[in-house]
Amino acid sequence: MLKRIILLFVMVLLTACLSPVNTAQKNNYVLNTTPPISHTFRANPQVLLVLVPRLDAVMDNNKMVYLDGQHQIGYFSLNRWAAKPNEMLFTLLLNTLQQQSGFRAVVSAPYSGKSDLQLSIVNFSIVQDFTVRPSVVRVKMDARLTNARQQSVLKARALQANVVTSADTPEAGVVAANLAVAQCLTQLIVFVNE
Repeated sequence: MLKRIILLFVMVLLTACLSPVNTAQKNNYVLNTTPPISHTFRANPQVLLVLVPRLDAVMDNNKMVYLDGQHQIGYFSLNRWAAKPNEMLFTLLLNTLQQQSGFRAVVSAPYSGKSDLQLSIVNFSIVQDFTVRPSVVRVKMDARLTNARQQSVLKARALQANVVTSADTPEAGVVAANLAVAQCLTQLIVFVNE
């Protein structure tokens, strides 16, 4: 009886070793494109506090989103962002504002000093739209500039960019997403400097 149990155990182990293994490699992508540097801003003696952008609820993860029907979204299974898109945007946003705005300082939390203005980005989304051919990457965000001391909204603007992909693939979508994010950052520079 013991021999049969051992033989059965060995057969199960050998069968497990021969079973197919999922070798599909997951691809991680980054947002890392900033707009070209423009030095047309005017000096501003204020301190700007930049908050971490908030994602649209559908994107609150590092999955890459696509639109495959009029009201039907999906997530790529083997392709994803290396981090949540809002975290990657935050780095690009800070770098761009520090280089291309006239503020005395552009800071982020934790910041113990006083700030004059506060910039918040909400409803940030990146979607590759396959309902059109070639596919289009759509980047959207809502920007709000607030008086930090009075907590009153000074101005708000919806920003968006649509970039046609070179191919209907996730990789081409990443290239288009980077271009679209850079276009939105250009719009944001104009928004905060006007």
